[in-house]
Amino acid sequence: MIVVAEYETSVMPSCPACDAPLRAWGYARERAIGLPEGGLRRLRPRRVRCPSCRTTHVLLPPYCLLRRADSVHTITAALLDHVAGHSHRRIAERLHRPAATVRGWLRRATARAAFWRRHGMIYAYHLTPDAGPLQPRATELAEALDVLGKAGRAAQEQNADWAATDP
Repeated sequence: MIVVAEYETSVMPSCPACDAPLRAWGYARERAIGLPEGGLRRLRPRRVRCPSCRTTHVLLPPYCLLRRADSVHTITAALLDHVAGHSHRRIAERLHRPAATVRGWLRRATARAAFWRRHGMIYAYHLTPDAGPLQPRATELAEALDVLGKAGRAAQEQNADWAATDP
């Protein structure tokens, strides 16, 4: 099982299966993560093990997605370009990625847009109850990206407020 965790901190998260504290257990294999500029970032994620249920986990930094070789920023850039009206071939050329890969991202995102929109609204209004209404957009994917951006900004503001009050 893979756990996405805050990568730069030394605090180990708890096991998602049994909630026991995880312990460091070496490193996972090195991998290359694609960046929006076209470059690659080498990454060797930390591996951890649960002493209670004996499962292992890999801690990924926040810019990585599960089972994806490209960063969150790269895939988000592709989705935003698509919403702006660009074709998958043009997006692939700009991001230095295969056209089939970008087309797959766009198809999957379009198919899951209603799910993302619904959950983005739940998180946005949970974090900021007075967030206001969502502006209608041309496509469901555009609405989903808009509400996820709103939820992300609300989470950042809440974290900034929390950090300011932390002694």
